[in-house]
Amino acid sequence: MGRKCGQRLLADPAFDPLRSVEPLWRDADLRFVNLEAPLSDQHGETQSPHHGLVFTGPPAGADALARAGVGLVSTANNHSWDYGSRGLFETLANLDRAGVRHAGTGVDETAAYQPAIVTVKGLKIALFAVTQVWNLGVFEQEQARHHVAWADPVRLREAVVRTRKQVDFVLLSYHGGEEYTATPLPRARAFVSEMMALGVDAVIGHHPHVVQGLAWFDSRPAFYSLGNLVFGSRADVPETARGMIAKLRLRRGHAAEVSACPFAIDGYEPRALRATEVQARRVFAAHLRAISQPLGGSEFGTRDERGCFSVRPASGVIPRPDRPRADPKSPPIARR
Repeated sequence: MGRKCGQRLLADPAFDPLRSVEPLWRDADLRFVNLEAPLSDQHGETQSPHHGLVFTGPPAGADALARAGVGLVSTANNHSWDYGSRGLFETLANLDRAGVRHAGTGVDETAAYQPAIVTVKGLKIALFAVTQVWNLGVFEQEQARHHVAWADPVRLREAVVRTRKQVDFVLLSYHGGEEYTATPLPRARAFVSEMMALGVDAVIGHHPHVVQGLAWFDSRPAFYSLGNLVFGSRADVPETARGMIAKLRLRRGHAAEVSACPFAIDGYEPRALRATEVQARRVFAAHLRAISQPLGGSEFGTRDERGCFSVRPASGVIPRPDRPRADPKSPPIARR
């Protein structure tokens, strides 16, 4: 919501940068995005004049999210602290004012590591949000460590196991990995594997700016990176002008039904692919299949009327244990 998008919002607070992907998630009961910038009043500034990678959106960005039906965001990423504590606290206040729930940051460490818990059609869903990337110095030595949740398995383990007993589903927003790389690196894979071993139902990843492969932990998906959404692309990296929305249908006692919805990005505005862009959809499906192969593989079903492909684990793959019990004293957990 910063840079050029932020300037557009300052000029027209009613601007909706997500309006052109609305057809893709029109049927969603809950919409989630990674909010990769503060939303604070910096007197007309949406990008630092001293550093091109420091930016903020205006307070109107929170209202734009609410208008687009976004009910939940992650604020844990390498831009959380771009405008310091003031920028972060204003962000949380603006999101609260607009009625958008958030996870991954807070007024103190306890709040930062708490999941956001929402109830959707009788299902309780918890979202943890963490980052494994930081821009400003060494995270462990920065003031921000008291306000931003880090991807620390030791710190998260107890909270995830405890929360899993209290809700129907646990989701994890993960900001990590290597930029402009289609294959997740060992560090990202190791962290995601640890979290899935605790019983997380799905991982939703971002930061690389390009789509990365999809892995399966039995029936539970790990999207290592969905690519860009509202974000300017790089001409020398064509994949930054494409992204996907991950759709999860969650039901008690059933495996998640998963779909991947490709879209294009014009400038910094995402849009659903047009009916005539058949080849673009084929290229997307072939690319996602290829980059998911080293992670165990995925199979694609038919495309629906919104242009989304159903996705499932590749047949013949030996499944990893589903939702292993990290606490031997905990009661059995129903398969999702």
